[in-house]
Amino acid sequence: MTKRKIAFLTISLVALVLLLGGSVFGQAAAPKNNIYRYLSIFTEVFELVRNNYVEPVSGDQLMDGAFAGVTDAIDEFSYYVPPAQMAAYRNFVDVEDNGIGLIITKRFGYGFVISAIEGSPAAKAGIERGDFIEKIDGQPTQKLSVWQIKERLKSARPMKLSVIRGGQTKRDEFTVQQAAFHPLKLETKQMGSVAYIKVPYFEKGTAQQLRDALANLRKNNTKKLIIDVRGNAGGDVDEAITAADELLPSGEITSLEGRTVEAKKWTADRATDYDGDLEVLTDPSTASGAEIFASAIHGNARGKLIGLTTYGKSIVQKFIPLPSGGGVFMTVAHYTTPEQKPIKEGGIRPDVTVDLSVQSIHDPNAKGGAAEAREDLILEKALSMFGEKTVVTEQKKAA
Repeated sequence: MTKRKIAFLTISLVALVLLLGGSVFGQAAAPKNNIYRYLSIFTEVFELVRNNYVEPVSGDQLMDGAFAGVTDAIDEFSYYVPPAQMAAYRNFVDVEDNGIGLIITKRFGYGFVISAIEGSPAAKAGIERGDFIEKIDGQPTQKLSVWQIKERLKSARPMKLSVIRGGQTKRDEFTVQQAAFHPLKLETKQMGSVAYIKVPYFEKGTAQQLRDALANLRKNNTKKLIIDVRGNAGGDVDEAITAADELLPSGEITSLEGRTVEAKKWTADRATDYDGDLEVLTDPSTASGAEIFASAIHGNARGKLIGLTTYGKSIVQKFIPLPSGGGVFMTVAHYTTPEQKPIKEGGIRPDVTVDLSVQSIHDPNAKGGAAEAREDLILEKALSMFGEKTVVTEQKKAA
């Protein structure tokens, strides 16, 4: 059965979302009369589809589609694993960047690139944030759940990825192979009177690297600083929290909230390592710990955020086995801004938004391997706000 048909059947069984909301996800139970009403509607739709659809549909197919619809209804990062797939899922190890540097989710039926980590095989090949992965070694991602996409991206051999890119009708082809590229070091440089620090990923040791870099700024009496967390979409949340603390003399950094987890709160509790002016660069490839970092700076009025709204993925997830033999991987908690707003609800909006629409359409005539130089408009804007006129371009490897 095609994906479109499964989607149709799932929508037809939408009443099950409401029915299972209480039993699977721990929500407050609906009144008994409502439960029976949902059961009645579900039974009617189930029998109608099974007996009248143009071709035979098994009960298992319908139920798997309905259960998947439950997780699709809550967020893009949660998913249902049917009993038939559990044997394969038990062998699945969720490496966040898949060994090739892609932080991915699933959107509009395809694998979607939140970020291609700087310095990773994927980034070096030319894959960018916002790309849709249509096929992995010829297999369509539309027929795969997000965990299956991640599993296939962990292949030790070279993989051929077919990518759909904004503004283009043709598919770009990339060959990517796993390589060791961690740990990732901070990039530091001076742009006139402004210090620039690029934090590509939060992992063990990142906060200490930032502390050392800030100590050098203090030693040199530098009073203008740009921290770039664009492309930083995963890693160790604790490192991100510690990094934010290095810049905050006081105030709340973040809190963790969820109905089935212990609530936590992090507050800045030591002197800052840098007390000069600060700007933080963000865009939709800023996610997870980097969003917590940006949110802490923004929410405590410590500095200005420049760029675009972050992705909205500062969450905690857990796999819950079901008596049926399947399971649900779901969001059980979220991190908040200092104002107690869940970061996942819309991400973090910058103080100054930079329009990148002029760069959103790629050159369809670009040759494979050609280097496409373009202005880094977000960094240019940040520098101009500090009174610097340095021209900045970034090299992107075109497909």
